[in-house]
Order: sequence, then C-alpha cells, then structure tokens
Amino acid sequence: MNKKLFALLIVAILAIVSIGAANAFDLGTLLNGGNVVTVDGIDFNLPDGFEEIVRNSTTKYNKTVDNIAYFSEIKNYKNGNDTLTFSVSKNPSHKATDDTARRYGGNSETINGVAGYLEYHPENVTRFVSGNYIYTITTYPYYTFAYAKDDKLVVVSASEKEFISESVRA
Repeated sequence: MNKKLFALLIVAILAIVSIGAANAFDLGTLLNGGNVVTVDGIDFNLPDGFEEIVRNSTTKYNKTVDNIAYFSEIKNYKNGNDTLTFSVSKNPSHKATDDTARRYGGNSETINGVAGYLEYHPENVTRFVSGNYIYTITTYPYYTFAYAKDDKLVVVSASEKEFISESVRA
C-alpha cells in the first residue's frame, strides 16, 4: 500500500510541476521568436536575426494613396541581405479602410487571419541621363502586404514573402 501511495504522490508532484512549467512558459514567444515590435500602436512579430536600421527608421508625412497625406511611422530591419519594413500611416480626417489598402495595390490575400493585399515587385533597373552623367537605380525584388487596422494603413514590406507571414499579427 505504501508503494502505491508513494507512486501516486510522485505522479501528483510531476503533474503539479508540469502545469506550473506550462503556465510559466509562453508558447507564443517560442512560436513567434519572442520579438514583438510596436509601430504607432500596431504590433508585429520580428523574425529572429533582424536588427533595426535606426538611421533609416523615421516618422514623416508622405503621400501614400490618392494624393492624401498620411503621417507615417516607419521602422526598417535587416538580417544580412534580407530586409523587412513596417509602415503605419494615419490621417485623422481620412481614416484608412480596406478600400485604402486595396488601392495601395496587390491581390487579395489573408495572412495569419489578416485580410489585405499582397503584391510582388520584381527587380527594376532605371537609367537616366543628366548632363554628362548616366545614372542607374536598381530596385531589388520585394513583397508588400497592405491592410487597414484601427483606421490606419499598415504596409509590411520584405525581401521574402515568408518574412511577411512571420511578421503579421491579427
């Protein structure tokens, strides 16, 4: 009888320790890499290895959709040759809607439960002449995912589609 009681006691202790460990461990942190970035009140998951390029992160006015000025907060990240940008734009008199995101461009797609518009931008090489000089501007391929959240236009840009999938939060 003592052996059965002892075995039950061991099982009970293990169950208590397991429950405590499960409650103390945040599974979402493990799955999302544990790096949450907030840009103008919108949370994103930052994939492991990406670091902010502080000199390229900014807050400014820009014309984003239909010549309506939106106040934007932009954070840029880099991991080797991979890039990731979070842009959150707002204008108090022009609330961003799904229609605003649709006009930003792309095909309708849902990523992590967030409906928006995904677009692939292929590599683009532009050459122009000014005086005696020939200038070449190369834009490398990237993806954008635009959606409206909390009356703001959210645009996630990345060198690879998988980084957008890892970053977008419902």
